[in-house]
Amino acid sequence: MAQAIQRLHWTCLCLVFGIALHEGVLAAVTDPNIGPLITDSQDGNVLELTCTADKLSDPAANIAWHRDGPNGDLVNYAFSPDGDAATGTLKLTATTSFNVSGPGAVDKATTYACNVTRAAGNLWQAVVTGDPTPRALRLEPSRDQLYYGDTLILACPNYGSQPDPDTLPADPLTVPSPQVEWQLNYDFSNPWNGSLPAGASVEAGQLIITNLGDSHVGSYTCQSTNVYSSKYASFPVGGLMVAPTTTAAPTTPSSGVAVNNTGAIVGGVIGGIIAAIILGALAYFGYQHFNKSQGESTKYTAAASDPV
Repeated sequence: MAQAIQRLHWTCLCLVFGIALHEGVLAAVTDPNIGPLITDSQDGNVLELTCTADKLSDPAANIAWHRDGPNGDLVNYAFSPDGDAATGTLKLTATTSFNVSGPGAVDKATTYACNVTRAAGNLWQAVVTGDPTPRALRLEPSRDQLYYGDTLILACPNYGSQPDPDTLPADPLTVPSPQVEWQLNYDFSNPWNGSLPAGASVEAGQLIITNLGDSHVGSYTCQSTNVYSSKYASFPVGGLMVAPTTTAAPTTPSSGVAVNNTGAIVGGVIGGIIAAIILGALAYFGYQHFNKSQGESTKYTAAASDPV
């Protein structure tokens, strides 16, 4: 059964930390450390949405899925907490699923919003079933730290939104895939020109930078466009470090080797003692034999010198 999994790292450059109207829809309110982040996976005609909020320090924080915006009706979802708010490691996860095609499919323009409530202010993110397909923002390397010489692969994460939902096809999965373009240090005040540094190229919508170096430092913006709209996201590249050299760790004898060495030492000592005893015994008996032979020789000489 085919299964496609995409991870969304949302970084809407337009309206990230405030609420404003954009094409009649409230812009999401997110935090770069907390999220919420949305992962979606499709199995057959069932789409599963998982929302995660991380590094929360409010023990009363909660997460939930709503339909038609963060204040819309609640939908059924599975809830899972992890970590501890006291140490700022509370992680909340909410998962919901529904049919996107076939019998019982949701409306083609249904909005699902993940809402995180907390004392410091609510955070939320939303997806629309007919928007451009989400993709993972950073595909390679998987580690956080970037090193000189790395090959960096990025993909555009954002959904687009459609001003006229009625123009969507009956099956939201057939929405045309977005065209993805990339540009270094796009500031939104100048026309899009798609300029990239040497060593950077775009292949199948993915930005690939080989032999990462200082000339590649900056903010890379992707523009994801389908027939309904365009959305933007960015990924900062910086803080490059020299990759640590790997040296072989010094080898130490195992306990088994140590036991074997100890046995050899003990055996050698015992062997030396036995050898010393044998040599001592040989020396003793040799000395006794020598004294006896000397005594017999003296007695015989004296007897031979006596007159008859």
